[in-house]
Amino acid sequence: CEIAGHLQGSFAAGLSPLLVQRKVSTTGLVLVSSDKGLCGGFNSNIAKKALEFLRQNTGAAVTLTLVGKKVSESFKRMGYPITDSYTDVFFKPEYAGATRIGQKLLSDFLSRKIDEVVIIYNEFKSTVSQKVRVERLLPVPVPKTQKTAQKADYIFEPEGKEALDALLSKYFFFQLWRIFLESYAGEQGARMAAMNGATKNAGELIDKFTLYYNKARQASITKELSEIVSGANALKG
Repeated sequence: CEIAGHLQGSFAAGLSPLLVQRKVSTTGLVLVSSDKGLCGGFNSNIAKKALEFLRQNTGAAVTLTLVGKKVSESFKRMGYPITDSYTDVFFKPEYAGATRIGQKLLSDFLSRKIDEVVIIYNEFKSTVSQKVRVERLLPVPVPKTQKTAQKADYIFEPEGKEALDALLSKYFFFQLWRIFLESYAGEQGARMAAMNGATKNAGELIDKFTLYYNKARQASITKELSEIVSGANALKG
């Protein structure tokens, strides 16, 4: 993105359409979840953040691109219109999968079907912590420091606009791939934490019910002994 900023400042004309800020009439919203459950609130947190985003952004139309089986199931149940849905992406994460999804988003952006691409995903912090992030990927954000940087004189091969378009497209695909990897790592951490919690809870339940069982067994034995003693005393009398 730093190089893109230098390139943007190196020529005034022919800016890449991937950098142009335009009035947002349609937002392309991408939600990234997992394909499998048993990972705590990993997927429900994405759905909650997406619904919050939809409530707060009512001024523009929204197209939904859903990555992951769980979020697709959730929004189908809620009756939201879904533009694109991709499942089994994380069965074996590959860069080709990210570029396939990215190409469709890029094509919709360049053809003005959407005016921006916003993505919601779980950012990996640690094995026990994930943070839901909302990022705008298109148009490509250029750091403010680059906007005011001194213009550089470059010799381009191919032409400057072609170089900038190619660079920004690659940057967009790599950002999408990074997000998929962040989400996949967060999913594994969330699942491990959920399974550890389930194992701990199961152990506590086993201990609790074992204690109940022993108390009930002891009470039953005591009752039987009491009845035997009472019967023996009655016979003596």
